[in-house]
Amino acid sequence: MFNTHKAIAATAKGLYDEIQVPTETPGEGQVLLKAAYGAMIAFDTYVTDRGFYVQEYPVILGFSASGTIEKLGPGVDDLKLGDRVTAFTFGPSNRKALQEYSVQPRTVIAKIPDSLPLEEAATIPDNFVTAFYTLFSQLGLPIPLSFPAPESPPLASAPILVYGAGSTAGLYAVQLLRLAGYKKIIATASKKHHEYLRSLGATDTFDYRSPSVVEDIANAIGGDGKVLLALDCITADATLTLVAKVISSRGKVALLLPIKEGNTVTNEQQQTLYFELSEDKNPFPSTTEIIGVRTFFYEQDENLKNNLMPKILPELLRSGYIKPAPVLLQDKGTFKERVGTGLELLRENKVSVWYFTPEELQTRLDRTARLAHFDKILIANRGEIACRVIRTAKKLGIKTVAVYSEADRNSLHVQMADEAYCIGPAPSSESYLNMDRIIEVCHRSGAKAVHPGYGFLSENAIFSRRLGQEGIVFIGPPEGAIVSMGSKSESKNIMLSAGVPCVPGYHGDQQNPELLFAEAQKIGFPVLIKAIHGGGGKGMRTVSTPTVEDFNDALSSAKRESLKAFGNDTVLIEKYIETPRHVEVQVFADTLGNVISLWERDCSVQRRNQKIIEEAPAPGLSPELRADLGAKAVAAAKAVNYVGAGTVEFIFDNDTSQFYFMEMNTRLQVEHPVTEMITGLDLVEWQLEVAAGNPLPLAQDSIPMVGHAFEARIYAENPRNNFLPDSGTLHYLSTPTPTHIFAPSFPPVERSASSSVSPVSGLSESSGAALEIMPSLRIEQGFKQGAAIGVFYDPMIAKVVVHGRDRTEALRVLRKALDEYHIVGVSTNVEFLRTLAGNKAFIDEEVETGFIKKHFDELFPPMRAPSPEVFAKAALFIVLRDSNTQKTPASSPWTSLTSHRFGGDLYRRTIKIKTEDLESEVTVQVIQTSSDLYDVAVETTEGPVQFFSVTADLVDQNTLSATVNMDYSHTTIVSQPPPLAVPASQLANTMERLHVFDKGQKSTLVLPSPKWLLSMGSDMLSAKGALKAPMPSLIVELKVKVGDRVEKGQAVVVIESMKTETLLRADTAGVVKSVGCRNGEMVEEGRELVDIEADDL
Repeated sequence: MFNTHKAIAATAKGLYDEIQVPTETPGEGQVLLKAAYGAMIAFDTYVTDRGFYVQEYPVILGFSASGTIEKLGPGVDDLKLGDRVTAFTFGPSNRKALQEYSVQPRTVIAKIPDSLPLEEAATIPDNFVTAFYTLFSQLGLPIPLSFPAPESPPLASAPILVYGAGSTAGLYAVQLLRLAGYKKIIATASKKHHEYLRSLGATDTFDYRSPSVVEDIANAIGGDGKVLLALDCITADATLTLVAKVISSRGKVALLLPIKEGNTVTNEQQQTLYFELSEDKNPFPSTTEIIGVRTFFYEQDENLKNNLMPKILPELLRSGYIKPAPVLLQDKGTFKERVGTGLELLRENKVSVWYFTPEELQTRLDRTARLAHFDKILIANRGEIACRVIRTAKKLGIKTVAVYSEADRNSLHVQMADEAYCIGPAPSSESYLNMDRIIEVCHRSGAKAVHPGYGFLSENAIFSRRLGQEGIVFIGPPEGAIVSMGSKSESKNIMLSAGVPCVPGYHGDQQNPELLFAEAQKIGFPVLIKAIHGGGGKGMRTVSTPTVEDFNDALSSAKRESLKAFGNDTVLIEKYIETPRHVEVQVFADTLGNVISLWERDCSVQRRNQKIIEEAPAPGLSPELRADLGAKAVAAAKAVNYVGAGTVEFIFDNDTSQFYFMEMNTRLQVEHPVTEMITGLDLVEWQLEVAAGNPLPLAQDSIPMVGHAFEARIYAENPRNNFLPDSGTLHYLSTPTPTHIFAPSFPPVERSASSSVSPVSGLSESSGAALEIMPSLRIEQGFKQGAAIGVFYDPMIAKVVVHGRDRTEALRVLRKALDEYHIVGVSTNVEFLRTLAGNKAFIDEEVETGFIKKHFDELFPPMRAPSPEVFAKAALFIVLRDSNTQKTPASSPWTSLTSHRFGGDLYRRTIKIKTEDLESEVTVQVIQTSSDLYDVAVETTEGPVQFFSVTADLVDQNTLSATVNMDYSHTTIVSQPPPLAVPASQLANTMERLHVFDKGQKSTLVLPSPKWLLSMGSDMLSAKGALKAPMPSLIVELKVKVGDRVEKGQAVVVIESMKTETLLRADTAGVVKSVGCRNGEMVEEGRELVDIEADDL
């Protein structure tokens, strides 16, 4: 946090300027607001032009702001960091709106829904509070129990006049009166406002400039032609005279102060402003009650102070009953220039003006020249990418429609969307690939466009075409580009014609295995077999040995996997580059023919041919090479008349520094956030802009590149078991606290007409200011605690995205974030990613696609038993947990312990703990020597380890605070009891497990079942030689039957889980004794598939 920040203030009468002011810390009941937008009102011109109501200079301007919560003071427990809010920034200068940061009381803060853009929210508070306070406090109307009012109020049919209803306060007054149940709302305003006012609830609208306005109002009222209640939102001499002619002598009139001298609504220098209505200027009947409204006094009403902004306004906004007023946006020039333009418009009676704060740094389009976004879009996807698209849509005020399978009924993307529709059973072929159902939902919901995310139908040309036939926009490239780039063989030919280098290979239609093997021999082994419609590593196999058997095995597997994943089993054969890097370029194109690149990403580190960690920019590239990559990527996109977001993937040969076109992904990539982080751009927003028909927001030479970013993909998988996917329930999920929801916005750059690739790379001119907002962290997640990770879809749980000033800092932030990312319930690759991020070769930029294989021993060191400190902390956790509950916890039957208490507070407890593999059992003795001190003895295989005078406390149910060996730390420990239905046995999954997250490492410990409990259960151990399902999976091919003889290493069963095939082999030679599965059957984890009776040794 900076010590000072920018503000715009009146520095003397008639003068204003940009100043630096201290950044304060919130106190009791306060928050620190980080402003995104602010709004000025006419009062700002009184302050600047006349020094009106100024006690001391300088005085900061602005009475309403919106943004996010940066810090919370003590006692604020109903908001959290990052919450989107709007604030009524009246009061002393240090609370005003036109500054980057301000400390505000909780009572002036209203949380806003995600669907409400911050720029609109910035204009609400001052005028909304004015209208509400005037009606329900000053004029004395009863506040309804809820909005809309459940019953009609007294005088519901009495006419109420809102004079100057086209003003912002007037617009809110009309809406509030309608919601409160009043039936006769008369509004005066310019004719241009009449239709809108009637849509808000006005029953009669009149032109306030009409010479017959008094007569018109009287005719609408009937009777004596008088109103009992009136609100004057303009309050000039002329308006008072007019309102006096229609107000009843028994009525009440509220005047929004100050009163302006003269006959116009504008604020001219010669006009006098006053707060008291003198007798000689008072045109009202002597019996009419006149109320001068000073909005800032609303806090004298304790009920309004404590409820209006914190509770009433958020509920009205959430329910959609209050519409923000139409306003004018200032987005040109410097911070000071924008304010100056706004002040001039206010003087001309343009009464509501937005401004961008310095934090709103992204270059914006000229809104008057843009085509509008879609009102509603459908996201034809699930998981984190669906959530990602929904967040940007909400930011832009676009309503969202989610679709989901029966398995995803309770998923996060369903909860986030405005509407959600079930489209079929769990298998993707019956749900997320079901075009008919998705198009039907588009029509039912009124969605005008579809964002396909990635995977599923994102690169399906038929889906794109069918949407177009139905009048629905596909937020992606045209059908022709998808077809051309979706075929790896056709795309290679197009690229060669466009001058883009390609890897040597066979791209023909002939698929005879003998011919393909002959082509592979011509190319030279090793070769890569690739599905022509593949992606994400599916349908891809590497063949190193030049034998027919190995080649055909790989070919059959690749074709089978490709057919299931993409509906086509055609493959191509390419030279396999032995030390390659995977470098890809993000491109964007609009419908006007503009194509640019947004720098490159390195995605070299992969497992099972799938990316797991990506970074931008790619390390070690010269400026010339970076420029050449960008130019070739742009040429590739132009060659197929591309539109939208796309990624051109290249193989970079580490040995020769040559690069070759690999393929083009005609969609937004999983790893797009790293590009967003180094450019400060929201690529989903760019997709929506282009799909709406707008030009690219920036030209090539205006694209920033600042700092370095990494993305680590967190998967439910077991890295030590060949990264096989896992499934289950997220029993516990705790993540590091993000600093950003979207990419941090960087300083604006001047737009250029050029769209050529910049010949140089590195930090942009705006890098200095951009670096001030780093390092930063984003979490892209599609699940929350309690969610189920099933077998039907990709097992990715989340993406951790970090950004630093350079690669070293970004890696440091990534390591810390992974240290703090804790999951219990499924196996994950979090610890593997942490090891990878700390690997010396990776730190030294020695990346290549074979990185994991090359550094396997470093990335998978021998498993070591947890340290004595871990056992000590686990035992302390058990002791404190059990003592806090004051009774035996439900899981305690699985705790083997003896305990004794000897005089005073002395307490001794012995706990037996096993390692996860059950091969080692450790005895830990905990002795409580005083109220908060313990001695702990851990019996290890190398002898006892003693820890004396240990302090320990449970911060919460999963956090142990302890000082062990003078080392103070917070350790996350998660207890995972076995399912109640599982009988006790000697298997780890039938006992309580403790998952200890300590110093970046996760240790899983087991509390053995006591003997008495074992006697109640059953032994679930399987016989030796049984081949079990390593995960919930589908039996693709059973290769043996009872009585068959098998050799060690022979293929026995092919299974599929998470769209990935896995071959299970016999681990012993023998004869098949029994078979416990059949082709096409879904089997649970641990199911005995084949039992092999081993040969006698």
